[in-house]
Amino acid sequence: MKKEKVAKIEEKIRSVFDQQYQIIKMLGNGGMGCVFHVQSNGVETADFALKVLDKEAYNDNKLDFMREADVMKGLDYPGIPKIIAVTEDEDYVYMVQEYIRGEPLSLVIRKCGKIREEYLRIWMESMAATLDYLHKQGLIHRDVKPDNMMLTHDCEIKIIDFGLARKKEQVDQADKKVFGTLSFTAPERFTKKVGTAQTDIYGFGATMYYVATGKKPENMKTTPLESFATMEKKLSETVPEEITQVLTKAIAVKPHQRYSNFDEILWDLSHENQLKDAELAVRQDQFIKVFLILTTLFLVGLISVY
Repeated sequence: MKKEKVAKIEEKIRSVFDQQYQIIKMLGNGGMGCVFHVQSNGVETADFALKVLDKEAYNDNKLDFMREADVMKGLDYPGIPKIIAVTEDEDYVYMVQEYIRGEPLSLVIRKCGKIREEYLRIWMESMAATLDYLHKQGLIHRDVKPDNMMLTHDCEIKIIDFGLARKKEQVDQADKKVFGTLSFTAPERFTKKVGTAQTDIYGFGATMYYVATGKKPENMKTTPLESFATMEKKLSETVPEEITQVLTKAIAVKPHQRYSNFDEILWDLSHENQLKDAELAVRQDQFIKVFLILTTLFLVGLISVY
């Protein structure tokens, strides 16, 4: 949005909410809306994110400007920000949401590069669990990417921006166009196939590829098989085999080659951890046995000397 329009929105916020909130700063600005960090002006101040949607922009794209609010009202999960209030006027929809103290994963990776394996595993499980919850509510996100994954100050992952979310069985105008960032767009979307659960699974895999390698995923628009081979090679050079297997399956070119759901991803991640724990337990048991044998031999030697 242009500065003039943003300034107009700021004035509208003050008018609509009757000075209830003080605008601290803008958090994000896009073609169909913007997000502000606001603070309540009551006796006890509180922080919120205020998302403002431009009805005209939504109508131009033949999208439902109330869908995001309707979707978020029905969600209650730690990995998804809570929606506090929704109001509208003739021009805009205003959504007051939980304020997340943290940074998007995209910024974290730009600052730090690839992430250590122990954090990678935790974030993969956290993100997969939240998307699993969303899918079990009969919804898909359709815009899974690092910009929409917030790393909180408590080192947790929260998924934001449900502007393209819809029920699994619905089809809308967004299915007829490619919205979002190309690097994180599933290959089937470039052929105008509708979004599915596997579209979100691809977004998960591409996002975690970026976190694991510090490199943006290959664009899957023109030569998806070559792009996949490049990413598979990069993963195999960067992360352990079990992580490579999970992520390469998540970013497979054909939707039917990917995981069927996030339950399967969570099981694989959990199973890998169980195997590692089992291997560690075996090594510890072997160490104890060797230690006891050596200790016994040492004591026998002492007795023999005496």
